[in-house]
Amino acid sequence: MKQRSIASVEEAIALEHAVATSAERALAQIIELHDPADALRTLWEMKFRPIGCDPLDSEAPLNVIEQLNQTFTYIASARAAVMLFQLHPRLAPFTLNLGNIGGSDIESGFSGQLACEVFAAVNTSNNQKLNKDLAKVAATGAEHKYVFFMCPGVAAGRQTRLERLPGVQVWAVGDLHER
Repeated sequence: MKQRSIASVEEAIALEHAVATSAERALAQIIELHDPADALRTLWEMKFRPIGCDPLDSEAPLNVIEQLNQTFTYIASARAAVMLFQLHPRLAPFTLNLGNIGGSDIESGFSGQLACEVFAAVNTSNNQKLNKDLAKVAATGAEHKYVFFMCPGVAAGRQTRLERLPGVQVWAVGDLHER
């Protein structure tokens, strides 16, 4: 199931570590598969064969492209949960909807209190993701509305310059090596 209830900062950090474990396994499989004499075959295998694994379950095969697409969004979600424990500890536990699940990417068990969207991208304008997530969150009736994101070179913290819709806060969760 791609839905996780996070009741503590430690659980959010454990989620990020589980994703890192899956990344390590996938990299080991790529190294084993790599054929320097046939780079195209290696790329083919990475795209079309399940040589990677599910970011939440290192034992579940998945193609590397899908693993890449999911990995950094899951890390961003775990880090967003950590920030939410600082911002709204009374709204815990937080539900992380990590797959194609209806509703917000992060919600509180207290109905109507929290709506959060989360993404990881090369930059905030990539595929209009920030604008789409701002609009989605703004349309909710939640009391607390957030968009969290991970982009290279953007330090963790509130990004008021990106707040284009009233009542929706935008926060960066840092890039991969910021912790």
